[in-house]
Amino acid sequence: MLKRLFVYFLSCSLLLGGLAPSATVQSRTRNGIDVSEWQGKINWKKVARTGVRYAYIRACVGSHYVDSQFRRNHRNARRNKIKTGFYHYITARSVRQARRQARFFARTIEPYDYDLRPVMDFESFGRLSKREINRIALAYLKELKKRTGKKVAIYSDSNNATNTFTDSRLRKYPLWVAAYGTTRPPTGQWRTYAAWQYADDGRIPGICDDSVDLDYFRKGLLLRR
Repeated sequence: MLKRLFVYFLSCSLLLGGLAPSATVQSRTRNGIDVSEWQGKINWKKVARTGVRYAYIRACVGSHYVDSQFRRNHRNARRNKIKTGFYHYITARSVRQARRQARFFARTIEPYDYDLRPVMDFESFGRLSKREINRIALAYLKELKKRTGKKVAIYSDSNNATNTFTDSRLRKYPLWVAAYGTTRPPTGQWRTYAAWQYADDGRIPGICDDSVDLDYFRKGLLLRR
């Protein structure tokens, strides 16, 4: 674990145009990022040297698409002793599609070892009603837990966590919340967050093709503590 002073320096130096989490928050959290093929070919050795210890990797999108870098990212992150987890950007428009997409995600990540809970990233709603969105989310998470045999979690920006994901049954799934330019992210019906994506424009050595999301992780997303 890095010294608190270094964590503070790193978060301030990487966060562009937003507010870094408070020192109190930093003392209870872990340094992390989340990535997809948009970051290109990542030099995970350089990333690890910056103090990043946790990384969420996009595995797939919708019902069929597998992220072109997910296997490489997983392999090289773990080689550099970074704890990993996977997330799935879902596009379901019905409960039936939600279950099918959950099965697709579970099949995609089944051959791999990982340290963090599989995560549902549901933010593309189209014309779905709030009731439909909540039903789809619940069906997906239940099916994903069943198919992976793992505890699972939900990713959401703070607005949707507060105003869209309102079914009380979702509370049992830890929240990874995205909120920028604040020192205290709104979490809606969740009392607190398991992870906080506090910036979407970070720049760190080893990632050259694009900016990267910066996160603070708590114990709530770890499969094994």
